[in-house]
Amino acid sequence: MLSIISHNRPVSFHQVLTLLTSSIRYLTSTSSDRKSDGDADYHDRLNTTKKMRLLGLQSSQARQALSIYDDYVNRQKKLPDLRMFAVAINCAMIAEDLAKGREIHQFIEHNFPHLKDNLMLKQQLRYFYIKCNDKLSADKLFQQSSTIKHAQTEIQQKFKTNKS
Repeated sequence: MLSIISHNRPVSFHQVLTLLTSSIRYLTSTSSDRKSDGDADYHDRLNTTKKMRLLGLQSSQARQALSIYDDYVNRQKKLPDLRMFAVAINCAMIAEDLAKGREIHQFIEHNFPHLKDNLMLKQQLRYFYIKCNDKLSADKLFQQSSTIKHAQTEIQQKFKTNKS
């Protein structure tokens, strides 16, 4: 038999286990209720992205995949994630829809500033611009990051020469 310290009365192992089980159930049920909305959004976004990807793989269906993206973002007012952006850009590339790809790119830059420096997304956008014969926009994507690297290299070289 176990005893509870505060009351000094004997308690069976079964009672302690029952108390712990009910406490855990309560805690997980309240936290899962809070998570359910987020999980539902996540699963909805994931299913929408999968549908877009499957349609986008067929070149004749790429525009339909882009209309699913438009519906998700504009009509349903939901926020896409990195995966959905990558699929949408790929569909715009397959459809060779320069205007739609630029619209997605600008949406990312204005609403998701933390994603605009994502290397995978930049490469996806670069491939898109090259496929749509907009080499100037493709080159601009990496000019800023190469300028920053060049400045960092110059600073490191000056630091090394000053040390010597």
